Amino acid sequence: MIIIEKLKCFLRTNKYYKKYCQTSVNDCRYWCRGIKYYRRQYHWTLDKSVQGNTIYFIIDPNISHPGLADRLKAIVGTYYIAQQNGFDFKIIFKHPFHLENYVGSTHYAELDELSYSLKNSRILAYNGGGKVPKLDKSIRQYHVYNYIGYDILETNKIGDYKMLWGELYRQLFQPTELLQKALDSISLTPNSYVAVHLRFVNALEQFEENQFNFLSQDQKEELIKKCLKGITDIQRQYSNKKIVVFSDSSMFLTRVREELPHCVVLDGEIGHISFSSTDDVVLKTFVDFYEMGRAALVIRVMTAEIYPTVFSYYAALSGGKECIDWTI
Repeated sequence: MIIIEKLKCFLRTNKYYKKYCQTSVNDCRYWCRGIKYYRRQYHWTLDKSVQGNTIYFIIDPNISHPGLADRLKAIVGTYYIAQQNGFDFKIIFKHPFHLENYVGSTHYAELDELSYSLKNSRILAYNGGGKVPKLDKSIRQYHVYNYIGYDILETNKIGDYKMLWGELYRQLFQPTELLQKALDSISLTPNSYVAVHLRFVNALEQFEENQFNFLSQDQKEELIKKCLKGITDIQRQYSNKKIVVFSDSSMFLTRVREELPHCVVLDGEIGHISFSSTDDVVLKTFVDFYEMGRAALVIRVMTAEIYPTVFSYYAALSGGKECIDWTI
């Protein structure tokens, strides 16, 4: 299993594979998965009368899923597909947490709304690396279980896709009372600060399963010092703004608190929602996402040992803000 996971990690970062092979490979994977769903759940008997046309985006607890940003990209992309085809759009997201506890929406649905009759429904795989599909309105429901976390707006270069993604996100979601209360408890005025994000994955401590960028103690210390210097350079460049540092590494954030006292570090329990879905971890993840989106500017720190995350990039887009890379 470790060899397979290492191969997957290699392919996810291989430019040739991503450009020329990934879309076709995922089409084949999702076609095979679709056959399994059809065999297990779907039938030709009419089970219920269905009105209108709707795409349902369904988080299936029985299959593995990526992180929050990839899920949100797929949800927003599927919402766009629904709009382009004149379909309604619904979300069923109950695993590993209830999405509606953190972001409110008029688009949530329940499983009992689904029809499993092939007279009403079909399975649609969201392949964000491909073209925007044309749907058949004689089919009342399309069910999306399988997806890749690619931005179909960017893939197809649709207008100002960055601005459009943020607009679609804000149409879909707004903070719940729980999340809003957590945001209000933080003394940060929107647009008064620069958000700096560093994602180490497992370089400094264990954060995510099936990632293998482990470093020795000496390498860890060297990386920490390099990143602290990078943040100091950012402080110097944006001296008229507060610097708020976000990261997936508690170890690194502790060093920021100790050695860069003029930077702001938010409290909260850090974790990856695919592997740790406690209420505190999920709330912290959404707080970070929204506080980045409220910043005047989002900076994604880049270096060879750091994962090229898109979390901060889409957090910026969700707030209609710019995200730039800062290479150290």
